Amino acid sequence: MNKRIVYILGMVWALFFIVIVRMAYLQLYEGHNSGSALAARALRYRTQAMPGEEYYRGEILDCNLVSLTDSGIRPALVAFPSSIKSVGDTARELEKSVGIATSHTEAAIKRAQDTFGSRSPVVLKTNLTPEEVEKITAAQFEGIAVLPLKTRYGPAALASHLVGYLNKISEQQWQDLTKKRKTADSSSNLPTAYRLTDRIGVAGLEGKYEEVLRGSGPEMKIVGIADANGRLLQGLGYKIQEGTADPWRNHLVLTIDRRYQEIVERVMDRSLVRGAVVVLDIASGDVLAAASRPNFDQNQVGNYLKGRDELIDRTERVAFYPGSVFKMVTAAGVLEEGLLQPDEVFECTGTHDFADGTRIRCLGPHGRVDLKEAICKSCNTTFVGLGLRLGGAKLAEYASKLGFTVNINSQSPPALVGNASIGQQGVLVSPLQIANLYATIARGGYYRPWRVVSEIRNYQGEVIHQFPGSPPLQVISKKTCDFLVDALAAAAESGSGRPAWLEGKGTAGKTGTAQANDSQKVIAWFAGFTPLDNPRLAIAVMVEENAVGTSTGLRGGETAAPVFKEVAEGILSLAE
Repeated sequence: MNKRIVYILGMVWALFFIVIVRMAYLQLYEGHNSGSALAARALRYRTQAMPGEEYYRGEILDCNLVSLTDSGIRPALVAFPSSIKSVGDTARELEKSVGIATSHTEAAIKRAQDTFGSRSPVVLKTNLTPEEVEKITAAQFEGIAVLPLKTRYGPAALASHLVGYLNKISEQQWQDLTKKRKTADSSSNLPTAYRLTDRIGVAGLEGKYEEVLRGSGPEMKIVGIADANGRLLQGLGYKIQEGTADPWRNHLVLTIDRRYQEIVERVMDRSLVRGAVVVLDIASGDVLAAASRPNFDQNQVGNYLKGRDELIDRTERVAFYPGSVFKMVTAAGVLEEGLLQPDEVFECTGTHDFADGTRIRCLGPHGRVDLKEAICKSCNTTFVGLGLRLGGAKLAEYASKLGFTVNINSQSPPALVGNASIGQQGVLVSPLQIANLYATIARGGYYRPWRVVSEIRNYQGEVIHQFPGSPPLQVISKKTCDFLVDALAAAAESGSGRPAWLEGKGTAGKTGTAQANDSQKVIAWFAGFTPLDNPRLAIAVMVEENAVGTSTGLRGGETAAPVFKEVAEGILSLAE
């Protein structure tokens, strides 16, 4: 009997010893089967986690460090496939409830399951409206939740063409990334390595500064509790886990002022369908606002890839005839070269005929005009004569000094030189170039390239790189600029640019109406600067289609000049 008791006690102590050793092993050993590893696996099995951010990227900020993309935490529609009994039925109900296409829901869930497994949550829609949240919450779809997700592009995103957008990684991009060992398959230790399902910057600043903006992982996670079968437990809710800061993502700081950008885009949405507006700070050359229309939704880029031209950034595209706003280049050239006196008089009969049969018209015969009057009345025949007097080579030289590249030279036929001198054939520009031309005149002949990005900041907000503006270079004399400013002020106060005149502040500027093609489509321009005393803003307005979509019969004074005035008044009022 005593031996049996001793034997049993020995067995108990042996088992107890084994348990103690196992517990010590689990607590002290760090490995695949350690206690912490087992606990972590158990936690992963009993929870379903997803990143709390749509994209792991740095911010694109305005000059006051305010997000231009309107990034922020907003309601998102998320599916948990393992908790959905019938994907097809749920997808159809979602389409009825919030308008998400059944095919989109089914494809998104299948793609996620094929790539990450059935337990991977799927974001079906971001930036939900309060009405959508209410409908989804009331329906109580199984496996469907409304969660707070940080999205990159919010409903108040601005400067979409300048900022650019993200898109799927193309086959060519994937091959290039693989060659550079930047993919998860080719690199085992690069924190920012790409997966084929990632999004990549492909346009605008998103594309140009992809390596600067791209981060390594989410800075927060959303966690839901699941049962033993992997299904979410209803009613327990979700919790947000704050993670550590992502040291790989950096932020771009731009020269754009969000307040000014809002004014520009609001005016454009009322006034035109196609076109562009650029606002420059004259003193620094910084771009304060730049917008292109038609606009697009950065969250739905796929809808525009086969569209007409919604994704084109017109502000920097060198593809537009400038018409009469380019005449200041011709005027500057003849004045600098001493080829006329300011009081010289020209005779305008309404047309200029070339030996090859080319005819250039004015709106009507202006009669006897001097250079100042020719600018005020936008007399084509006078400027054709001045362009021929200056010559193709010199016209190209002064255009280059002022930031343009024109397709003429000393061998160009007279008709081509004549057309180029009034901003037609041989001359293609961007609105940014035109705005900078007028900023140069306002500075007294000092040219400086415009600037959009001012600095890069790291994840802690510290400046790690600056982009200083280029020093100004005098390319035309102050005397010439003084004459041009006086003529441009007269053109805005009492000439073709009257709708752009700002009472109490004044405007110096020029209208333009450029023939765009053979089907009578025209481009309406107004470019200039304000106020007249200590000019602050240089603004270029280009309109291809007005507010009702008309592209024929447009006039710079009637269509573009009022946009200039409204933008300028809105911006200047903020400083008062």
